Amino acid sequence: MHYPDSITALQQLLFSGPPPTSASAEEESGIDKKNIHCFITKKSQNISNMRNGVKYCSVEVSCDDGSQYGIQAFGNEAIDLYKEIYKCSMCGMPPKELEKSTLVEERIDGTSYSFDNNGCALIFKKLRSVMGEDKEEEHTA
Repeated sequence: MHYPDSITALQQLLFSGPPPTSASAEEESGIDKKNIHCFITKKSQNISNMRNGVKYCSVEVSCDDGSQYGIQAFGNEAIDLYKEIYKCSMCGMPPKELEKSTLVEERIDGTSYSFDNNGCALIFKKLRSVMGEDKEEEHTA
C-alpha cells in the first residue's frame, strides 16, 4: 500500500492496524485484520544527518499478528516524523526541542510513553490509575 508520507503511514498503522489484504488471504490465515493492534517498537533517538547532509529519521512498528513495518523519512519530513513519534502521550503536543534529552520517557507496564514535561507524565499516570488500563490503548504508544 502506498501512503503520501511517513506520518500518514504511521498513523494508519497505529490507529487502523495493518493495511487490508485480499479477503481470500485473510480467510486462509484465519486472522481478522480489524482486531490487530500495532505499536511502536523502535524509534530514532535523534534526527540524524546523512553524509550528504540530508536529515533522516525512522520508526519500527510491530503488530499483534507478527508483522513488522519500517518507516523512514528524509529532509523536512524526517523532522515531522520525529515530532510525531515523540509527541506527548498525554496532551499530544510535539516536542518543544528536537533533542530527546528534553523529553520525559516513562515505561509503564512494559510500554514506553513520551511526555513533553513531568506534569503530563504525572497526570497520565494518575488518570491511568483511576480509570484503569484499557486493552485497546495498551499498544498505542
